[in-house]
Amino acid sequence: MTIQSEVISVGTSAARILDNENTSRHVYFHDDSTHPIYLGGPDVTTANGLKVNKNTNVGFFIPANEELWAVSNNEGQTISIMYPRD
Repeated sequence: MTIQSEVISVGTSAARILDNENTSRHVYFHDDSTHPIYLGGPDVTTANGLKVNKNTNVGFFIPANEELWAVSNNEGQTISIMYPRD
């Protein structure tokens, strides 16, 4: 198992930031952007997503076979993620 880390650009349309895998994972996020980023499923919006404020770290459990999506109210926002990968 290795640790995967990425910096992903997020905009005003929902973007998949974590693909589904057949194993559960603990995922850690850092909002590097100048605006909040919202996490959720493929239908995530700024109204229904989990808000991650700028310069905030968040960690949580992602069940097997689930994806994670993100959106922002501005284009070109970045989020860093780190998670174990087989």
